[in-house]
Amino acid sequence: MNNTNLVFSKKRLNNVKALLKLYRKILYSVNNNLCYLDDEVYVNSRKHLTDLVDPLVEFETKAEQKRFEDRINSCHKSLTLLELLDKTIIMVRDYPNKGRLYYDILSRYYFEDYGYTHDEIISVLEISRSNYYRSFDQAVECFYKLLIPVLNSEDYEVDDDLIPVNYD
Repeated sequence: MNNTNLVFSKKRLNNVKALLKLYRKILYSVNNNLCYLDDEVYVNSRKHLTDLVDPLVEFETKAEQKRFEDRINSCHKSLTLLELLDKTIIMVRDYPNKGRLYYDILSRYYFEDYGYTHDEIISVLEISRSNYYRSFDQAVECFYKLLIPVLNSEDYEVDDDLIPVNYD
């Protein structure tokens, strides 16, 4: 493997890790936004989001309506991304051979509410540090390889560095 492939792989690995680190933050943000939207809808219409079907809310100005719709769209995009990541981590779990190990590592480090540290995961899994870090990088690479087809099946175009081209 030449240096350019090694650098490119390292860059891709870092991009996937950055995406995975966003999972908990996006989940928190979406939940927070939905709570605020529910409060806003209740103030305007005395109904909760779950009670509304059509029309959503009567707003006093178009600006309020536009802001509300933008927030709903943002939540939808975030939820869609979370669903894709959730679908992919399940595919990692079912991956042959080391899939379960990869799943345990990634889910504990990135997906669970309590974010385990590397040392805590090493202790829980009872494996050596060197095996853990080797498996960690392999798990991230496995996640990447399974995520690309998921994104493509959902009509997302993705460049080689895992940056969605058409995230609308």
